[in-house]
Amino acid sequence: MARKFRRSGVAVTALALVSGTSLAAFATASSAGASTNHAPAYYQGVTSANVLSVALHLPSALPALPSIPKDLAINLIGVTGNAVHNTLGTGAPTSSTAVSSLASGSLVDALPAQLGLKKTVKATLGMAPQTDQALPTIDASPLVKLKVGSLAANAQKSINHSTSVLANGTVAQLGQLLDVKTAAGSATTLLSTLEGQVNSVSSTVTDQVSSVLNTVADALNQPGLSQTATQTLSTLQATLKQIQDKINGILANVGNTAVLTVDTLDASQSIAPTANAAQSLASVNLADLNVLNGLLTVKGFVSTASAVANGKAGGAKASFSGHAPIVAVGTPLLTATLDETGINLSDVTGLPQSVTDQVNAALKTLQDALNTLLGTLGVHLNFVPGHVDKVDSRGRYAAATGPEYDIVVDSPVPGDGALAEIGLGHGTTASVSAQQAPKIVKLPNPQQGALPHTGANLPLIGGIGLALLVGAAVLRRRVGSAG
Repeated sequence: MARKFRRSGVAVTALALVSGTSLAAFATASSAGASTNHAPAYYQGVTSANVLSVALHLPSALPALPSIPKDLAINLIGVTGNAVHNTLGTGAPTSSTAVSSLASGSLVDALPAQLGLKKTVKATLGMAPQTDQALPTIDASPLVKLKVGSLAANAQKSINHSTSVLANGTVAQLGQLLDVKTAAGSATTLLSTLEGQVNSVSSTVTDQVSSVLNTVADALNQPGLSQTATQTLSTLQATLKQIQDKINGILANVGNTAVLTVDTLDASQSIAPTANAAQSLASVNLADLNVLNGLLTVKGFVSTASAVANGKAGGAKASFSGHAPIVAVGTPLLTATLDETGINLSDVTGLPQSVTDQVNAALKTLQDALNTLLGTLGVHLNFVPGHVDKVDSRGRYAAATGPEYDIVVDSPVPGDGALAEIGLGHGTTASVSAQQAPKIVKLPNPQQGALPHTGANLPLIGGIGLALLVGAAVLRRRVGSAG
């Protein structure tokens, strides 16, 4: 029995040598053909951006638009994208959809179809790029009156992209917006309530502005001023006169005051591979926005969101950009910040110290007057910073949201909350997910070739195996003879 076990052990050793050498040769060949870096085998990007949104919460229907519900919302000038690239063979199929829309929301369904608000440009994978530039002016006063630029959408294998442009528009004229009955249902309207409140502060506001003008005039009369100082004060005086005219116009006729007018707003989004990753981008850009018939001008508002992922550890990142709006009062000489606390005017520089202190103290008085007017009209700003939503440490997912800028019009009736909320940059979001192809080792088929894949089809290994088998046969014969 011991001899039989020894003979079997020789045969097993031979088989192990043959099989092991064959597997080692395959492993070497596989590593030599290893794949190089590529974009993710699977990725999906989702994006959105809305230039302008309006939400109303009225106590009763608007006389100008009686069919419009009291509570409504509308998103104007928006883009969305959704693209899937999949070479894994399982899961969601490759697809791409890019959309550029003029309007969406409950207000769109309530307004007459002939206004043309239900305009959408959509492209899916393989379609030619879609555009629409023959868009009429949209007049849904007193809510919005817009001149639309163009809508465009493109969905190709390597890029998903859409854009929308708003040329100019007026949003929420106070007179018609507030010409609704109060909650008590009496003949008194919100507009008449607001007019009464404005009248109660009008003398204070006008006196403060006049006082600032007098201070600047006195500074101009001081002897020994340089030519530069004189020019600065003269420009400031002209700016203050413009502000005074605008304030007087608002105080005299609140009903004809527009909450805001806009010029050149655009939204865009894209989803595409980049290097060895996939990237989603969404952005909203504002060139010019005027608040309260141009009393305040907001320039340079930007909201962007970006997400990148490649499906590898550390390969995901997300970011956003944007800042609190840059505000100008009158001409750009008077710059300010505008936030939840109101207007904060910047100091004037480049004047003699005594004049500088005098003028800047006067500007603080103007700041108080402007904030009194804004507070009475119920107009204030909410600025919501952007944020990173999620970044997966394994590189599989990333998402970000850009900053938002809201102008809120409060009800003249204390405790009634906001009547209108006008938002810029709402829903500026970008997200992306990615996955690398799994590594699959395919062993060779044992029946490939003319001979069974035992190693005998490899000359050197076959020769060694044959010698061991011959040796085993000879040994068996000698053992048999000895017995």
